[in-house]
Amino acid sequence: MKILITRRTFPEAIKILEEFGAEVLVWDKSESPSRSELLDAVKDIDGMYAHITNEVDDELLSKAPKLKVISEFGVGYDNIDVTSASKLGIAVCNTPGILSESTADEAFALLATFARRTYDLPNIVKNGEWGDFDPLGYLASDIHHKTLGIVGMGRIGSEMAKRANGFNMNVVYHNRTKRDEEFGAKYMDSLDELLSVSDFVSLHNPLNESTTNLMSMKQFKLMKNSAILINTTRGPVVNQEDLYEALVNGEISGAALDVTVPEPIPSDHKLLSLDNCLIMPHVASATHDTRMKMALMCVENIISGLRGDFPPYCVNTDSIINNSRLKN
Repeated sequence: MKILITRRTFPEAIKILEEFGAEVLVWDKSESPSRSELLDAVKDIDGMYAHITNEVDDELLSKAPKLKVISEFGVGYDNIDVTSASKLGIAVCNTPGILSESTADEAFALLATFARRTYDLPNIVKNGEWGDFDPLGYLASDIHHKTLGIVGMGRIGSEMAKRANGFNMNVVYHNRTKRDEEFGAKYMDSLDELLSVSDFVSLHNPLNESTTNLMSMKQFKLMKNSAILINTTRGPVVNQEDLYEALVNGEISGAALDVTVPEPIPSDHKLLSLDNCLIMPHVASATHDTRMKMALMCVENIISGLRGDFPPYCVNTDSIINNSRLKN
């Protein structure tokens, strides 16, 4: 059996797959495989350890007649055509839960960075511009007793609420449904209401058709002029053209993004010209411990599938229960 890992990974993960008896192909170049390289690489694989930069669509699946299981390195799997995979009986898996705390850590760090201006004030010191004491100079924003609006109160959003509680913030959230356990947060019936009362808005909703461009000019105009937007979910949730205009025109005070469209964002993108926009290179889950756990979950998914069992973190079990390739 043959397994393709589409980016470099931890040696421990590769070793487990090899000890399972698989031939492991690792794409260890600095850049993701091109489309043609990926299509060529999947021709005779049984398992695929995939990443968000890999478009796994009808065309790719048709090139992989032996493929039984796709394990996505991450929670989101919008790069995979799950419907097409399900029709072919291919198990699609992800790594839920394990990165929730790390992602919330980064989201809250971005919030604190903007609130207390740790992204720009150190440069004043480095440039020798500190000057004399000015009681009205270098003013930042408090975090305590400010209102955090959480859009999407799943695992990551819930962890964000817990962190906000520790800073004595008022927390509100909007979700498809009201949660039984709210972690001290107050449910908002509408996104509009949440946006109008929040000092910080943190996005944690999944990306789908209904959430693409969820945050556009209409929503920015509803926010406080002093509000900060934080996005650690997926780039397309935010309309970046409208975000640029909102930041330039003062509709909102700032934005901190871990995700963009495209990724990587071009170095000449106009958002990068703004002092009130901070962009990270999609690293919310990028700690050694978390990424190692994610890698081992991917391996667990693949080995279970190739043994003929439904993987523990399979997202389409119900759809392939009667036509699974796993038993073949």
